[in-house]
Amino acid sequence: METGAPTGAPVPFLRHRERVVILNRKGFTLIELMIVVVIIGLLASVAIPNFISIVGRAKEASVKTNMHVMQIAAEDFAAVSGGRYPDDATDLSDAGQTLEQHVPFASFPDNPFTGVPSVVQFDADPTGGSAGELCFNPATPDSYQVKGNGTDGTQLNQTLRTGM
Repeated sequence: METGAPTGAPVPFLRHRERVVILNRKGFTLIELMIVVVIIGLLASVAIPNFISIVGRAKEASVKTNMHVMQIAAEDFAAVSGGRYPDDATDLSDAGQTLEQHVPFASFPDNPFTGVPSVVQFDADPTGGSAGELCFNPATPDSYQVKGNGTDGTQLNQTLRTGM
């Protein structure tokens, strides 16, 4: 048993003019469009801050990777120098190379915040406010600590030490 008229068939209880208006209605009303825009706005207000925080966390993870690369370079430096670590940027290993030359591709890793090679301080903490900056502090021939700055330019909680 059918309930209602088939699609496209005239509606019997409406006058001719009203039937034409109903059958020719195409598109969306302004209210329907405004509701869709509001829903899209609400979804964007939730998604955009989450995206921004994810990007910041990814860049901090990249700084931690850069810290690990520097640790591996320091250990490589010590491996060719009888266990002696670099105590400044110009210190040469027994192979005649600086710490930077022991890093893969002979260049300090790129800072994820600036896109240029990272600044590496020796015997000083990373400069406050300089996101992505790295340091060896202290840097002595028998030990080191690698530190780095996060998204907001403050020092990360992670410190890499000799022999870790």
